[in-house]
Amino acid sequence: MLLLKNGKIFTMEDEIICYGDILIDNGRIVHIGHNIQASDIETIDLHHQIVLPGLIDGSTHLGLIESGKKFEGDDVSEKHIPITPHLNTRDGIYPWDECFDNALRNGVTTVVVNSGHDNVIGSQSCAVKTKRDILEKRIINPFVYIQANLGDSTKKWNQNKQETPLSRMGIVHLLRKTLLDTQIYIKKKKAGKIDFTNYSLKYEALEKVIEGKCPLKITAHKAQDILIAIRIKQEFNINILVDYGTEGYMVLNELERANIPVFLGSCLTDQSSLELQNRRADSGHLLSSRGLCTCITTHHPDVSVELLTLSAAIAVKEGMVYKEALKSITINPAKALGLDNRIGSIKVGKDADIVVFDGDPLKSMSKVTMTLINGEIVYKS
Repeated sequence: MLLLKNGKIFTMEDEIICYGDILIDNGRIVHIGHNIQASDIETIDLHHQIVLPGLIDGSTHLGLIESGKKFEGDDVSEKHIPITPHLNTRDGIYPWDECFDNALRNGVTTVVVNSGHDNVIGSQSCAVKTKRDILEKRIINPFVYIQANLGDSTKKWNQNKQETPLSRMGIVHLLRKTLLDTQIYIKKKKAGKIDFTNYSLKYEALEKVIEGKCPLKITAHKAQDILIAIRIKQEFNINILVDYGTEGYMVLNELERANIPVFLGSCLTDQSSLELQNRRADSGHLLSSRGLCTCITTHHPDVSVELLTLSAAIAVKEGMVYKEALKSITINPAKALGLDNRIGSIKVGKDADIVVFDGDPLKSMSKVTMTLINGEIVYKS
Protein backbone atom coordinates (compact mmCIF):
# COMPACT_ATOMS: atom_id res chain seq x y z
CA MET A 1 0.00 0.00 0.00
CA LEU A 2 1.03 3.60 -0.64
CA LEU A 3 -0.51 6.83 0.63
CA LEU A 4 0.02 10.12 -1.22
CA LYS A 5 -0.91 13.01 1.09
CA ASN A 6 -1.65 16.69 0.63
CA GLY A 7 -1.87 16.97 -3.13
CA LYS A 8 -3.77 19.35 -5.36
CA ILE A 9 -5.51 16.64 -7.36
CA PHE A 10 -6.75 17.21 -10.90
CA THR A 11 -9.01 14.15 -11.06
CA MET A 12 -10.22 14.81 -14.64
CA GLU A 13 -13.62 13.58 -13.46
CA ASP A 14 -16.69 15.77 -12.87
CA GLU A 15 -15.01 17.44 -9.91
CA ILE A 16 -11.85 18.46 -11.72
CA ILE A 17 -9.85 19.70 -8.72
CA CYS A 18 -9.85 18.47 -5.18
CA TYR A 19 -7.36 18.73 -2.34
CA GLY A 20 -6.40 15.72 -0.33
CA ASP A 21 -4.92 12.24 -0.28
CA ILE A 22 -4.83 9.16 -2.51
CA LEU A 23 -4.59 5.64 -1.11
CA ILE A 24 -3.19 2.97 -3.44
CA ASP A 25 -3.29 -0.79 -3.02
CA ASN A 26 -2.39 -3.59 -5.45
CA GLY A 27 -1.78 -1.10 -8.24
CA ARG A 28 -5.23 0.48 -8.00
CA ILE A 29 -6.65 3.62 -6.43
CA VAL A 30 -8.75 2.51 -3.46
CA HIS A 31 -9.62 5.79 -1.75
CA ILE A 32 -9.50 9.54 -2.41
CA GLY A 33 -10.27 11.90 0.44
CA HIS A 34 -9.13 14.35 3.09
CA ASN A 35 -6.82 13.41 5.91
CA ILE A 36 -6.79 9.67 5.19
CA GLN A 37 -5.34 7.83 8.16
CA ALA A 38 -3.44 4.60 7.64
CA SER A 39 -0.76 2.97 9.75
CA ASP A 40 2.25 0.87 8.79
CA ILE A 41 2.22 1.87 5.11
CA GLU A 42 4.54 4.01 3.02
CA THR A 43 3.40 7.63 3.09
CA ILE A 44 4.60 10.46 0.87
CA ASP A 45 3.73 14.08 1.63
CA LEU A 46 3.31 15.93 -1.66
CA HIS A 47 3.31 19.37 -0.02
CA HIS A 48 0.45 20.62 -2.20
CA GLN A 49 2.09 19.75 -5.49
CA ILE A 50 -0.19 19.20 -8.50
CA VAL A 51 -1.34 15.64 -9.14
CA LEU A 52 -2.65 14.44 -12.51
CA PRO A 53 -3.60 11.06 -13.92
CA GLY A 54 -0.80 9.62 -16.02
CA LEU A 55 -0.68 11.32 -19.40
CA ILE A 56 -1.74 9.46 -22.56
CA ASP A 57 -0.36 9.83 -26.06
CA GLY A 58 -2.81 8.04 -28.32
CA SER A 59 -0.83 7.97 -31.58
CA THR A 60 2.91 7.25 -31.69
CA HIS A 61 5.55 5.07 -33.31
CA LEU A 62 7.36 4.68 -30.00
CA GLY A 63 9.57 1.60 -30.08
CA LEU A 64 8.84 0.97 -33.76
CA ILE A 65 11.17 3.74 -34.89
CA GLU A 66 14.04 3.41 -32.44
CA SER A 67 15.89 6.42 -31.18
CA GLY A 68 19.19 7.02 -32.94
CA LYS A 69 18.79 4.13 -35.39
CA LYS A 70 18.42 4.07 -39.17
CA PHE A 71 16.83 1.28 -41.24
CA GLU A 72 17.82 -1.36 -38.69
CA GLY A 73 15.63 0.32 -36.07
CA ASP A 74 12.69 1.10 -38.37
CA ASP A 75 9.86 -1.43 -38.08
CA VAL A 76 7.01 1.01 -38.58
CA SER A 77 5.44 -0.45 -41.74
CA GLU A 78 5.45 -3.43 -44.09
CA LYS A 79 5.69 -0.96 -46.93
CA HIS A 80 5.33 -3.26 -49.94
CA ILE A 81 1.88 -4.53 -48.88
CA PRO A 82 -1.00 -2.00 -49.02
CA ILE A 83 -3.33 -4.01 -46.74
CA THR A 84 -1.79 -5.29 -43.47
CA PRO A 85 -4.46 -5.55 -40.71
CA HIS A 86 -3.18 -9.05 -39.92
CA LEU A 87 0.03 -7.54 -38.50
CA ASN A 88 0.32 -6.23 -34.93
CA THR A 89 2.72 -3.54 -33.77
CA ARG A 90 3.40 -5.46 -30.55
CA ASP A 91 5.60 -7.75 -32.66
CA GLY A 92 7.79 -4.83 -33.76
CA ILE A 93 8.09 -2.74 -30.58
CA TYR A 94 11.56 -2.48 -29.02
CA PRO A 95 10.54 -2.14 -25.36
CA TRP A 96 13.89 -0.78 -24.16
CA ASP A 97 13.89 2.23 -26.47
CA GLU A 98 15.23 5.12 -24.38
CA CYS A 99 12.25 7.25 -25.44
CA PHE A 100 10.02 5.22 -23.13
CA ASP A 101 12.18 6.53 -20.28
CA ASN A 102 11.86 10.06 -21.64
CA ALA A 103 8.10 9.62 -21.58
CA LEU A 104 8.20 8.49 -17.94
CA ARG A 105 10.30 11.47 -16.87
CA ASN A 106 7.70 13.75 -18.41
CA GLY A 107 4.60 12.09 -17.01
CA VAL A 108 3.47 10.08 -20.04
CA THR A 109 2.44 6.69 -18.67
CA THR A 110 0.51 5.20 -21.62
CA VAL A 111 1.14 5.35 -25.36
CA VAL A 112 -0.51 3.72 -28.33
CA VAL A 113 1.99 2.39 -30.85
CA ASN A 114 0.62 2.33 -34.39
CA SER A 115 2.07 1.51 -37.79
CA GLY A 116 3.12 4.11 -40.34
CA HIS A 117 1.28 5.99 -43.06
CA ASP A 118 2.41 4.07 -46.14
CA ASN A 119 -0.28 1.37 -46.14
CA VAL A 120 -3.89 1.96 -47.08
CA ILE A 121 -4.82 -0.23 -44.12
CA GLY A 122 -2.01 -0.63 -41.65
CA SER A 123 -1.57 -2.79 -38.60
CA GLN A 124 -3.31 -3.52 -35.34
CA SER A 125 -2.18 -0.92 -32.81
CA CYS A 126 -1.06 -1.75 -29.29
CA ALA A 127 -1.65 0.32 -26.12
CA VAL A 128 1.26 -0.04 -23.69
CA LYS A 129 2.48 1.52 -20.49
CA THR A 130 5.87 3.18 -20.50
CA LYS A 131 7.34 1.43 -17.46
CA ARG A 132 10.65 -0.29 -18.23
CA ASP A 133 9.80 -3.99 -18.34
CA ILE A 134 9.19 -6.74 -20.87
CA LEU A 135 6.40 -5.79 -23.24
CA GLU A 136 3.93 -8.48 -22.15
CA LYS A 137 3.75 -6.95 -18.66
CA ARG A 138 3.07 -3.47 -20.06
CA ILE A 139 0.29 -4.08 -22.55
CA ILE A 140 -3.13 -2.62 -21.73
CA ASN A 141 -4.79 -3.61 -24.98
CA PRO A 142 -2.89 -5.43 -27.76
CA PHE A 143 -5.52 -4.45 -30.34
CA VAL A 144 -6.89 -1.00 -29.57
CA TYR A 145 -7.52 0.10 -33.18
CA ILE A 146 -6.47 -0.58 -36.77
CA GLN A 147 -4.54 2.18 -38.50
CA ALA A 148 -5.60 3.30 -41.99
CA ASN A 149 -4.32 6.14 -44.15
CA LEU A 150 -5.64 8.54 -46.75
CA GLY A 151 -3.85 11.19 -48.73
CA ASP A 152 -0.38 12.13 -49.83
CA SER A 153 1.80 9.84 -47.72
CA THR A 154 0.22 6.70 -49.15
CA LYS A 155 0.21 8.19 -52.68
CA LYS A 156 3.87 9.15 -52.41
CA TRP A 157 5.02 5.70 -51.40
CA ASN A 158 3.12 3.95 -54.18
CA GLN A 159 4.35 6.44 -56.77
CA ASN A 160 7.90 5.62 -55.73
CA LYS A 161 7.14 1.96 -56.47
CA GLN A 162 4.91 2.74 -59.46
CA GLU A 163 2.27 0.48 -58.02
CA THR A 164 -1.40 1.07 -57.37
CA PRO A 165 -3.07 2.82 -55.73
CA LEU A 166 -1.55 6.04 -57.07
CA SER A 167 -4.50 8.39 -56.46
CA ARG A 168 -7.06 9.22 -53.78
CA MET A 169 -9.64 7.41 -55.91
CA GLY A 170 -7.51 4.28 -55.89
CA ILE A 171 -6.77 4.50 -52.16
CA VAL A 172 -10.44 4.89 -51.21
CA HIS A 173 -11.49 2.15 -53.64
CA LEU A 174 -9.03 -0.29 -52.05
CA LEU A 175 -10.15 0.69 -48.55
CA ARG A 176 -13.82 0.31 -49.45
CA LYS A 177 -13.29 -2.98 -51.34
CA THR A 178 -11.40 -4.48 -48.40
CA LEU A 179 -14.18 -3.57 -45.98
CA LEU A 180 -16.79 -4.98 -48.38
CA ASP A 181 -14.77 -8.19 -48.74
CA THR A 182 -14.67 -8.41 -44.95
CA GLN A 183 -18.46 -8.20 -44.78
CA ILE A 184 -18.70 -11.04 -47.32
CA TYR A 185 -16.22 -13.07 -45.28
CA ILE A 186 -18.26 -12.53 -42.11
CA LYS A 187 -21.42 -13.76 -43.82
CA LYS A 188 -19.63 -16.88 -45.02
CA LYS A 189 -18.22 -17.42 -41.55
CA LYS A 190 -21.66 -17.22 -39.94
CA ALA A 191 -22.92 -19.67 -42.55
CA GLY A 192 -20.17 -22.11 -41.60
CA LYS A 193 -18.39 -21.78 -44.93
CA ILE A 194 -14.97 -20.79 -43.56
CA ASP A 195 -12.42 -23.52 -42.87
CA PHE A 196 -8.64 -23.88 -42.98
CA THR A 197 -8.65 -23.53 -46.79
CA ASN A 198 -10.09 -19.99 -46.85
CA TYR A 199 -9.40 -18.73 -43.31
CA SER A 200 -8.02 -15.15 -43.49
CA LEU A 201 -6.08 -13.36 -40.75
CA LYS A 202 -6.75 -10.06 -42.56
CA TYR A 203 -10.51 -10.44 -42.49
CA GLU A 204 -10.50 -11.87 -38.97
CA ALA A 205 -8.82 -8.66 -37.79
CA LEU A 206 -11.11 -6.37 -39.77
CA GLU A 207 -14.15 -8.27 -38.50
CA LYS A 208 -13.63 -6.46 -35.19
CA VAL A 209 -13.91 -3.13 -37.00
CA ILE A 210 -17.03 -4.14 -38.96
CA GLU A 211 -18.73 -5.43 -35.81
CA GLY A 212 -17.88 -2.32 -33.80
CA LYS A 213 -15.47 -3.99 -31.40
CA CYS A 214 -12.62 -1.62 -32.24
CA PRO A 215 -12.32 1.58 -34.29
CA LEU A 216 -10.54 2.30 -37.54
CA LYS A 217 -8.18 5.25 -37.06
CA ILE A 218 -7.75 7.07 -40.35
CA THR A 219 -4.92 9.48 -41.06
CA ALA A 220 -6.57 12.46 -42.75
CA HIS A 221 -4.93 15.89 -42.96
CA LYS A 222 -6.94 17.56 -45.69
CA ALA A 223 -10.62 18.44 -45.33
CA GLN A 224 -11.49 16.28 -48.34
CA ASP A 225 -9.87 13.24 -46.66
CA ILE A 226 -11.70 13.93 -43.40
CA LEU A 227 -14.97 13.95 -45.35
CA ILE A 228 -14.00 10.64 -46.97
CA ALA A 229 -13.40 9.18 -43.49
CA ILE A 230 -16.87 10.35 -42.43
CA ARG A 231 -18.35 8.79 -45.56
CA ILE A 232 -16.66 5.46 -44.81
CA LYS A 233 -18.03 5.59 -41.27
CA GLN A 234 -21.56 6.12 -42.58
CA GLU A 235 -21.34 3.53 -45.37
CA PHE A 236 -20.17 0.72 -43.10
CA ASN A 237 -21.61 1.92 -39.77
CA ILE A 238 -18.22 1.59 -38.08
CA ASN A 239 -16.39 3.58 -35.43
CA ILE A 240 -13.84 6.00 -36.82
CA LEU A 241 -11.05 8.04 -35.24
CA VAL A 242 -9.53 10.87 -37.28
CA ASP A 243 -5.74 11.07 -37.03
CA TYR A 244 -4.02 14.48 -37.42
CA GLY A 245 -7.18 16.27 -38.63
CA THR A 246 -5.06 19.21 -39.82
CA GLU A 247 -7.90 20.87 -41.75
CA GLY A 248 -10.61 19.71 -39.38
CA TYR A 249 -11.54 23.33 -38.64
CA MET A 250 -12.83 23.56 -42.24
CA VAL A 251 -15.42 20.82 -41.68
CA LEU A 252 -16.45 21.41 -38.07
CA ASN A 253 -20.16 20.94 -38.74
CA GLU A 254 -19.58 17.57 -40.39
CA LEU A 255 -17.25 16.35 -37.63
CA GLU A 256 -19.72 17.48 -34.99
CA ARG A 257 -22.63 15.67 -36.65
CA ALA A 258 -20.56 12.50 -37.04
CA ASN A 259 -19.25 12.83 -33.45
CA ILE A 260 -15.78 11.56 -34.38
CA PRO A 261 -12.83 11.90 -31.96
CA VAL A 262 -9.81 13.68 -33.43
CA PHE A 263 -6.18 12.86 -32.55
CA LEU A 264 -4.79 16.29 -33.32
CA GLY A 265 -1.19 16.65 -34.45
CA SER A 266 1.20 18.88 -32.51
CA CYS A 267 2.01 22.37 -33.77
CA LEU A 268 5.69 21.86 -32.93
CA THR A 269 6.48 20.39 -36.36
CA ASP A 270 7.23 22.49 -39.41
CA GLN A 271 4.80 22.87 -42.30
CA SER A 272 7.07 21.39 -44.94
CA SER A 273 4.46 19.14 -46.54
CA LEU A 274 1.56 20.29 -48.68
CA GLU A 275 -0.95 18.65 -46.33
CA LEU A 276 0.24 20.88 -43.49
CA GLN A 277 0.07 24.18 -45.39
CA ASN A 278 -3.33 25.11 -43.95
CA ARG A 279 -2.59 24.05 -40.36
CA ARG A 280 -3.89 26.40 -37.69
CA ALA A 281 -2.49 26.63 -34.18
CA ASP A 282 -5.97 27.22 -32.76
CA SER A 283 -7.40 23.95 -34.12
CA GLY A 284 -7.55 22.48 -30.61
CA HIS A 285 -9.72 25.37 -29.47
CA LEU A 286 -11.97 25.22 -32.54
CA LEU A 287 -12.53 21.46 -32.25
CA SER A 288 -13.01 21.27 -28.48
CA SER A 289 -15.34 24.28 -28.41
CA ARG A 290 -17.72 22.25 -30.59
CA GLY A 291 -17.75 19.47 -27.99
CA LEU A 292 -15.61 17.13 -30.07
CA CYS A 293 -13.45 14.62 -28.23
CA THR A 294 -10.11 16.29 -28.95
CA CYS A 295 -6.91 14.39 -28.18
CA ILE A 296 -3.55 16.11 -28.57
CA THR A 297 -0.74 13.80 -29.61
CA THR A 298 2.94 14.06 -30.56
CA HIS A 299 2.89 11.35 -33.23
CA HIS A 300 6.36 10.54 -31.88
CA PRO A 301 8.90 10.84 -33.47
CA ASP A 302 7.23 13.67 -35.45
CA VAL A 303 7.52 15.47 -32.13
CA SER A 304 9.33 13.82 -29.25
CA VAL A 305 6.95 12.20 -26.77
CA GLU A 306 8.26 14.24 -23.82
CA LEU A 307 6.81 17.38 -25.45
CA LEU A 308 3.19 16.27 -25.02
CA THR A 309 2.47 18.84 -22.29
CA LEU A 310 4.16 21.59 -24.33
CA SER A 311 1.93 20.71 -27.28
CA ALA A 312 -1.10 21.10 -24.99
CA ALA A 313 0.29 24.38 -23.62
CA ILE A 314 0.52 25.83 -27.15
CA ALA A 315 -3.13 24.88 -27.68
CA VAL A 316 -4.04 26.88 -24.54
CA LYS A 317 -1.98 29.84 -25.77
CA GLU A 318 -4.02 29.73 -28.98
CA GLY A 319 -7.39 29.78 -27.20
CA MET A 320 -8.12 26.24 -25.99
CA VAL A 321 -9.76 26.18 -22.56
CA TYR A 322 -7.22 25.06 -19.94
CA LYS A 323 -9.40 22.23 -18.64
CA GLU A 324 -10.00 20.98 -22.18
CA ALA A 325 -6.26 20.95 -22.86
CA LEU A 326 -5.66 18.76 -19.81
CA LYS A 327 -8.50 16.48 -20.87
CA SER A 328 -6.94 16.20 -24.33
CA ILE A 329 -3.90 14.40 -22.87
CA THR A 330 -5.71 12.37 -20.18
CA ILE A 331 -9.38 11.37 -20.14
CA ASN A 332 -10.22 12.21 -23.79
CA PRO A 333 -7.79 9.75 -25.38
CA ALA A 334 -8.75 7.18 -22.75
CA LYS A 335 -12.41 7.49 -23.78
CA ALA A 336 -11.66 7.55 -27.51
CA LEU A 337 -9.57 4.38 -27.15
CA GLY A 338 -12.06 2.57 -24.91
CA LEU A 339 -9.56 2.48 -22.04
CA ASP A 340 -11.30 4.87 -19.64
CA ASN A 341 -12.32 2.02 -17.35
CA ARG A 342 -8.64 1.76 -16.36
CA ILE A 343 -6.80 5.00 -17.14
CA GLY A 344 -7.33 8.68 -17.92
CA SER A 345 -8.56 9.97 -14.57
CA ILE A 346 -7.96 9.66 -10.85
CA LYS A 347 -10.87 7.60 -9.63
CA VAL A 348 -11.38 4.76 -7.19
CA GLY A 349 -10.91 1.44 -8.95
CA LYS A 350 -8.70 2.72 -11.77
CA ASP A 351 -5.03 1.94 -12.29
CA ALA A 352 -2.81 4.04 -10.05
CA ASP A 353 -1.07 5.79 -12.96
CA ILE A 354 -0.25 9.16 -11.45
CA VAL A 355 2.10 12.04 -12.22
CA VAL A 356 3.14 14.79 -9.78
CA PHE A 357 4.25 18.24 -10.96
CA ASP A 358 5.99 20.92 -8.89
CA GLY A 359 3.96 23.61 -10.67
CA ASP A 360 1.41 24.22 -13.41
CA PRO A 361 1.75 21.16 -15.69
CA LEU A 362 1.32 23.34 -18.79
CA LYS A 363 4.08 25.78 -17.84
CA SER A 364 7.44 25.05 -19.42
CA MET A 365 9.37 25.59 -16.18
CA SER A 366 7.32 23.02 -14.23
CA LYS A 367 8.96 19.67 -13.60
CA VAL A 368 7.66 16.19 -13.03
CA THR A 369 8.77 15.19 -9.55
CA MET A 370 7.23 11.72 -9.49
CA THR A 371 5.61 9.25 -11.88
CA LEU A 372 3.70 6.17 -10.76
CA ILE A 373 2.48 3.28 -12.91
CA ASN A 374 0.21 0.69 -11.32
CA GLY A 375 1.03 2.22 -7.94
CA GLU A 376 4.78 1.76 -8.33
CA ILE A 377 7.08 4.77 -8.30
CA VAL A 378 8.89 4.43 -11.62
CA TYR A 379 10.45 7.89 -11.69
CA LYS A 380 11.38 10.35 -8.96
CA SER A 381 13.42 13.50 -9.43
